[in-house]
Amino acid sequence: MKKISDYLDNKKIIIAILLVASIFTLLICSKNSPLYPYNDWVDGNAFFTMGKGMFNGKVPYKDLFEQKGPLLYLIYGIGYLISHDTFLGVYLLEVISYTIFGYFLFKIARTYLNQFYALLVSVLTLAIISGSISFVQGGSAEEFCLPFVASSVYFFIKIINENDFGKKYLLINGAIAGCVSLIKFNLLGLWFIWMALYFFKLISLKEIKKAFISCVYFLVGMFIPIFISILYFVINGALRDYYDVYITFNLTAYSTTIDLKTRILNMFSAIFQQMKYNRTIYILLCLGFVNCLTTKILKNIWINIFILLSFIFLMIGVYIGGLPFIYYFLCFEAYIIFGFIFVFSIVQNYLSSQTLAICILCGGMIFSVHYPLKSPNRGYMNIPQSAYAQYVFKDIIDKSKNKTLLNYDNLDGGFYTTCNIVPNVKYFMRQNVGYDRCPQIIDGQREAIKNKEIEFVVIREYRDTIGYRKNIPYLNDNYKEIKKFKQLYEGMDFTYYLYCLK
Repeated sequence: MKKISDYLDNKKIIIAILLVASIFTLLICSKNSPLYPYNDWVDGNAFFTMGKGMFNGKVPYKDLFEQKGPLLYLIYGIGYLISHDTFLGVYLLEVISYTIFGYFLFKIARTYLNQFYALLVSVLTLAIISGSISFVQGGSAEEFCLPFVASSVYFFIKIINENDFGKKYLLINGAIAGCVSLIKFNLLGLWFIWMALYFFKLISLKEIKKAFISCVYFLVGMFIPIFISILYFVINGALRDYYDVYITFNLTAYSTTIDLKTRILNMFSAIFQQMKYNRTIYILLCLGFVNCLTTKILKNIWINIFILLSFIFLMIGVYIGGLPFIYYFLCFEAYIIFGFIFVFSIVQNYLSSQTLAICILCGGMIFSVHYPLKSPNRGYMNIPQSAYAQYVFKDIIDKSKNKTLLNYDNLDGGFYTTCNIVPNVKYFMRQNVGYDRCPQIIDGQREAIKNKEIEFVVIREYRDTIGYRKNIPYLNDNYKEIKKFKQLYEGMDFTYYLYCLK
């Protein structure tokens, strides 16, 4: 065992192994990977369109309407610079993000386990998360927040164990919180409890002045990335749009009109329902909670409290709104590392033979390879591009000199991506809200059709909406249907129609 751990006592080797693990798991589990013909997930395509717009002179919220954070668009925009009409660039950024996530998982595990087991549980965690249902098609906002979650959890453990309350940790974790706020601010519950427990720990040490000063340093760190984003929107004359869409719209448009008691019940129902989707994750989370209810392994009560409360406050921020989308649970899955620590600390302390270590290594490698192969995305790997309306319509649209397009009354179907089109209409897609909550989206699209602002219009019909294209105002007066294509999307039979300006 010692020989194996000594060999792994090299940061470069650790990172290299985690990089390989990330490349493999994401190659199989993310539809952004080159093994897949296309990622037709509407969210990923919307982020890609927004990022593409940013690097082509469009200002988020002002020129293009979507409600996620500007840092997520920047990430996707960098992916666009690598590949204009595929998700290869996004896949490479996923690999980098996932490797960083894996490294901080390793750092957390290394606090309690030797090098060998710490690395093993880190790789296992990467495999399980990427193969889970909550991973969806890859590239979610939650996925890109995983490195931030793991790093701040690690820093808190390090601070408490080493009794090191230096200013640098406050600035770093404040900046991390600021970055998360620019991706998806309802995840900030973790950092609220991070700073709260940091504060109360100093109070318990009778460092009252230092406790209050620490809050200031944390907020300064948090403000730095937020200030950069504000500066960007001020320069582009879009600060009001930034506030109205990213803050106001997100706080009001997706909330359900139910009382607090029902919200709380729904919140716990949602979290337990999602835990049960994957029995392995459910068991590991439960073991992790058991781990936190005793100081035998984690040893410090402040760390135990932090793990439990950060999970709970994260849960409140994510689920109190009342909408339990499947990918919301992804950040919670990072906590399975504590379940692994519980199991392997027992193995490490009571079963330490070299033969057993080799057997565990082989078993871990088999599991790490097998689990991603269970990904629900694998069935889409061998579908040809000709089976996607996005590529069928691309062949037609690419022949036009005036490539302008409107994805009418639907989430971003990916046509902007495959055709490499920057939307010229602010409301280039609909959001997951009803007309009564945000009528300007559909009204804006209808106005664009009325004024013939775009050359091509894509309509999608399914079940109850079959035939509704015939009643869309101004569509049939100004445009003609030139292509119809049936396509299976997430188990549903959709029919896509391509209209061209008369």
